[in-house]
Amino acid sequence: MMKAWAMLVAAVLAMAGTHSVCVSGPRIAPKTQFDTAIQPLLRRCLQCHGPDQAKAGLRLDTREAATKALRSGERAIAPGSPADSELLRRVCSTRRGERMPPQGPSLTAEQVDVLRGWIAEGAEWPPHWAYRPLCNVAVPSLQHVPAPLQDWPRTPIDRFLLQRLLDKGLTPAPVAEKRTLLRRVYFDLIGLPPTPGETAAFLADRAPDAYERVVDRLLASPAYGERWARHWMDIAHFAETHGHDQDRPREHAWPYRDYLIRSFNADKPYPRFVCEQIAGDVLWPDEADATIATGFLAAGPWDESSLRDIREDSIDREIGRMLDRDDIVTTVIGTFASTTIGCARCHDHKFDPIPQREYYRLQAVFAGVDKADRAFDADPWMGRRRRELVRRQAELALVGPLAKLAVWDLTQKVERDWRALPPLQFVYCGSNRFAPDGSFRPVDRPRAIHVLWRGDIRYPGAEVQPGALTCVPGLKADFALVNADDEGSRRAALARWLTDRHNGLAWRSIANRVWQYHFGRGLVDTPNDFGRLGSPPTHPELLDWLAVSLQKNGGSLKELHRLIVTSAVYRQAVVHNPQFAAFDADNRYLWRMNRRRLDAEEIHDTVLVAAGRLNRRMGGPSDREFILSPGVHVTPTVDYSKFDPEPPANYRRSVYRFLFRTLPDPFMEALDCPDGSQVTPLRNASVTALQALALLHDKFIIRQSQHLAERITTASGGAREQVQLLYSLLLGRAPTQREAALVGGYAKRHGLTNTCRMIINSNEFMFVD
Repeated sequence: MMKAWAMLVAAVLAMAGTHSVCVSGPRIAPKTQFDTAIQPLLRRCLQCHGPDQAKAGLRLDTREAATKALRSGERAIAPGSPADSELLRRVCSTRRGERMPPQGPSLTAEQVDVLRGWIAEGAEWPPHWAYRPLCNVAVPSLQHVPAPLQDWPRTPIDRFLLQRLLDKGLTPAPVAEKRTLLRRVYFDLIGLPPTPGETAAFLADRAPDAYERVVDRLLASPAYGERWARHWMDIAHFAETHGHDQDRPREHAWPYRDYLIRSFNADKPYPRFVCEQIAGDVLWPDEADATIATGFLAAGPWDESSLRDIREDSIDREIGRMLDRDDIVTTVIGTFASTTIGCARCHDHKFDPIPQREYYRLQAVFAGVDKADRAFDADPWMGRRRRELVRRQAELALVGPLAKLAVWDLTQKVERDWRALPPLQFVYCGSNRFAPDGSFRPVDRPRAIHVLWRGDIRYPGAEVQPGALTCVPGLKADFALVNADDEGSRRAALARWLTDRHNGLAWRSIANRVWQYHFGRGLVDTPNDFGRLGSPPTHPELLDWLAVSLQKNGGSLKELHRLIVTSAVYRQAVVHNPQFAAFDADNRYLWRMNRRRLDAEEIHDTVLVAAGRLNRRMGGPSDREFILSPGVHVTPTVDYSKFDPEPPANYRRSVYRFLFRTLPDPFMEALDCPDGSQVTPLRNASVTALQALALLHDKFIIRQSQHLAERITTASGGAREQVQLLYSLLLGRAPTQREAALVGGYAKRHGLTNTCRMIINSNEFMFVD
């Protein structure tokens, strides 16, 4: 198969010529792409000629500044006239003191030609790609694709990828083996491996839609929501303790995690998903899930000592509130709009069109909420019943003394009905409806927000009203609220602004995130920063097409997943091509599939599956895989080392683990699981000796290896059959004859439990190919 594919690749390249394939027929030479060709060159100049300093009076961060006359009368960039452009002369100069950049490598001849061509074309400098309106991009035609690759695309995604591959003189890799593809899509969609029976059934299924039916089954699995909720928890920096110096547990944070799982499994439309997390309690007050969703606003840390334990009228309390709102604002805008708004807290954003005033307008959106436990009724009918009884109690309380006997029976009935109500439930969320705790108490109206000079609470400037960003075209940044003192209407307005069809930032953001989790890197590899200091998209037309497609399908994330994982580009094998790697070492153009290491949760859960110990029970309070005891101060003592790994708390999926911020699980931490103190749009994926030691010596691994060995011994006969079952359970395949002999010999010398630990530590187990 691989040999035949290599011959096909050679034929295509021979037909096309290296790096010169035309995929759309004869055309006029396109203008230079500013985003991908020019902006990276100009970015090298910004250290000396940017917003922080403008040596020789020159700034190269905007077209207006770059093209205006300098003090010398010359212009750095003279649109349409390379000969009159001082910048071009300087980058070509070899004279010391004139050459630019003054340090580091000079521009290559090819880069100089690109710059010269761009200036000659008129030096077009369009708005930053992320702030442009979404484009309804046409899917590329296959008309001029070489015949051998005409049948390669399976979805419109593939046509975009193939166009870019051929433009770069690259061709796609062959399709992955069925067994490899099955393991890949299982881990991507549900975070668990296929069972030996599921693998055998798929390998035996010769129907042309066998793979697509597997995809549909995985998307319908409850495990899908558990997998993708964990991704979202990284983005929201969700944990179940406050963090800071007083890392008190939050007993009611877990309902938000369960909300995420339910929402993903229900394929909740993305606009509704966003609105619920920002203002669900306002927009759908009778729905419990809409209130629970606002746990997103309180997912981050909370400084208990500053916000509860010091004087209400102190400057430190004000600073604490400002920093807490900053956490909410930066999380909301970073998550839903992939924008680094926090840079504007002290001054106008140096690189993106975000004035300081707009940052504080966003703080004003959340000026009426705090992070606390909020009571709610799980049953909407019960919630309405409770509110009705409260109203009747208030009416009866107004009855005069002489009339109380007349309404005695009614009063008793109301009291009986009140006692019959089920107890309220609680969620830790962003709210102004919570019981006071010392000096920490809700406010009746939003606090006044002022622009702060250099972000200093001691130097307030003008007061601002709630609003959004003006850099998104087609949307009004002013909310025009009927009642600005209505705290909920502020959040509702921001939710609608973020989910508006014209908000290209928000729709590109989620399309990029979903792509990232399937390929290991987004089309924009800075998922929380689409600004000028972030990376440009490798495939901007595809990103817009995905965002528009998501809008067209009603915001269905499952449909977006299905589109991606059924594509030909996703089905590629992980194969090395020295020629392609020399040109595109990072595989940014996806001429093969990326190899991915299992993350901490996948390793934890897969070991449980193999050992036959995974408990599929969903939801409810988190499992504490540690011994908790009172600490010297507020933060408790947390001991992972003495916790017995045998109790059922160890057997549910790792998404249900209790997450401490400052005291994370050492085993999971070694495998790059974030602790929730920081937003994690993209996890580290290291390969270290510490990981190997953890996978050999952690007591969880040792105990589950014992259970796995017992399972294999009970189910199998001789040593050969035991090795075959071990490979089937952990690697999804049968061992080769040589592997069976070597591993069987190891098991005979060191025991089956140690053999299980050895295979868990293998690259084949740890990586998804």
